[in-house]
Amino acid sequence: MPIVSHARIIIEKKLESAMLEIRYKRHMVRDTLDMDHDYKDDIFTLKIGKTVSAFYSAELKYTDSLEYRNGDFVMMRLQNYELWKSVANLPKEALFKNYPDGKIKVHDRFDLCNWIIDEDIEKPEWVIADSVMNIMGYECILAVSDFRGRRWEAWFCLDIPVQEGPWKLCGLPGLILKAQDTKRHYVYDALSLRTEGIGHVEYFDYDAGNRFTTTREKALPVKWKWLHEDIHYKIVSSGMYGISNPYLKKRDVIPHTNYDFEETDYPHEP
Repeated sequence: MPIVSHARIIIEKKLESAMLEIRYKRHMVRDTLDMDHDYKDDIFTLKIGKTVSAFYSAELKYTDSLEYRNGDFVMMRLQNYELWKSVANLPKEALFKNYPDGKIKVHDRFDLCNWIIDEDIEKPEWVIADSVMNIMGYECILAVSDFRGRRWEAWFCLDIPVQEGPWKLCGLPGLILKAQDTKRHYVYDALSLRTEGIGHVEYFDYDAGNRFTTTREKALPVKWKWLHEDIHYKIVSSGMYGISNPYLKKRDVIPHTNYDFEETDYPHEP
């Protein structure tokens, strides 16, 4: 149901009852030249229904929901640097699979804009390997796939017969509890699994009406270019938010550019 709050349109829509809720830690290397020290760990929630699923930061969903309903929280966040920083560092990606039918709707934020990226569901072509691993008490089997520019290893559990997993990894005859690319730039590890009291799979958007719609093929090169820009210089020099500094100069070194996204199959510099 659309809600108007603080001059924004909010969408919160229950799609169907959730059967499973899995929490994953995503380990993302931010500098491939310093993998042991320069990385970021985030927690994502995967909610799975009969026909749809959602993969997102539950903490960001909560704070966004609170922000657009509680003006006091907005002011508190602006006045508390540590709170502002903690929210700003939360992952902005949210994936809604099979909504609409046969599609993935991705929410993201980059290049100073909020985006909706629409794409067709593409299931990786997996090859089952002769290797097993115990994860959270479940016996899991290894499968390997070349998917969108990376080689992925995924451990799936036949005892949980749903063809889902973290991010866009899916299509195996059991839930994926662990996945990583072979360079270990991205690693997903399941932390918990629940089947009771988990509510619904929802479609939500706390910036509806303030998003640009694009395709994966168009979005990734733009995001890559944005990644290599000095975003601090771009914001300040634009005069946004009333910020100005006549002495500001471009930084000689832009941090965290020696890495790439989960998907690398698009035109960009290596």
